[in-house]
Amino acid sequence: MEKLEEITINDKEVKVKDLVKGLENIFILGRGQSLGYAPTAKIDNSEVWGCNNVYKARDLDRLFIMHDIYMVQFLREKELIKEINEKDFPVYTLGKYDALKNNVQYPMQEIFKGFEISYLVNNISYMIALAILQKPKNIILFGVDMDYGTNTEYMYNEKACIEFWLGMAKGKGINFVISEQSTLMKRRGRNNYYGMKEILDGFTMRLEPDYTWGDKTGKSALRYKIIKAQHRL
Repeated sequence: MEKLEEITINDKEVKVKDLVKGLENIFILGRGQSLGYAPTAKIDNSEVWGCNNVYKARDLDRLFIMHDIYMVQFLREKELIKEINEKDFPVYTLGKYDALKNNVQYPMQEIFKGFEISYLVNNISYMIALAILQKPKNIILFGVDMDYGTNTEYMYNEKACIEFWLGMAKGKGINFVISEQSTLMKRRGRNNYYGMKEILDGFTMRLEPDYTWGDKTGKSALRYKIIKAQHRL
């Protein structure tokens, strides 16, 4: 049975969906190209969270707009407030907006208390942090692509922040799934195994040390001998 939480907006009590702990999946949707691969049908014991205008592409359980909502409406969606007020999902914001029907102020104090760290540089990082506190089995990302060619801000700051929170999720025993199109957990033009090379054998991949000269010259690390040495530092 769906739980509802009463909040007060404009001196009126409004009922919105309470956060649910222990879900199987929390889907977090951004606005990147891989959003098109996100499921369209409702999945049991799961919630779908989206940011900004993602509600236009998928049905959501919760919407997050961390930037000033009036600025988002001015720059992106001229009918933003009107459209989201026609929906039933709660809208999480950093401040309180009287214009929103189902406005919920983001629980910043709970995040600080839960993690004792302040590293939240975009919508997705706020969403992942709050999702971690709900302890789902899986956090699944679509549309969070951080494309190399779209905006240098993604590469310099935002990509690293999202990867940090994915690491926090993993450390809490929560699995995460990233769409194949995303650059998250990848580096440009190289593999993710420093000093190693990937060798594909059909559908199997193995890793080997990436020797500069290879075994045939006798300079491979496999032929090195370990000896004791004294150094005066």
